[in-house]
Amino acid sequence: MNKVFIYVEGNHDKIFVNFILSEYVRNNMGIDLHPIPYAQKPPKSINKSIRSKFKFEYLFLSDLDSRTHPCITSMKQERFDKYDALDYSKIIIVKEEIESWFLAGVDNSFDKFKGWEIPCRTDSIEKEDFDKIYKISFDSKNDCLKEIAKIYNFDLAIERNSSFKYFLNKLSNLFN
Repeated sequence: MNKVFIYVEGNHDKIFVNFILSEYVRNNMGIDLHPIPYAQKPPKSINKSIRSKFKFEYLFLSDLDSRTHPCITSMKQERFDKYDALDYSKIIIVKEEIESWFLAGVDNSFDKFKGWEIPCRTDSIEKEDFDKIYKISFDSKNDCLKEIAKIYNFDLAIERNSSFKYFLNKLSNLFN
């Protein structure tokens, strides 16, 4: 089994990797994922971590945040400048935020998700948009995210979100 470290910004990204991605990529790509949160750690610590993984593959996820970055390239460059151990080609930008990937895979025909208006494309979904939607059915965001993990539809997610599709392609090509 191939091992890949996924540097993620925070807790919700880690939930996505642990509860949605891990089993799927293990079964479909033969890849064992290991998330490493980085946002609350100093860059020096993350650079050291990246350097220590030189024998392994890694990807570095970051939200786009189009309010402060006009395009993916500018966000990738900011991450590359901040974390000097990064390989530029390993940076993956989530459009717009990880919540867009969660929402992309929701099949709203399930009872818990009835009434959710999910756009055909979720690339522009921000955390605040997602928070309005999940409160229709759930009191706790973490509970909602774990329920989404139980019914996550990868085909829908790939169709609805271009950065998620790009990420899966990048992941599958790491060992080819």
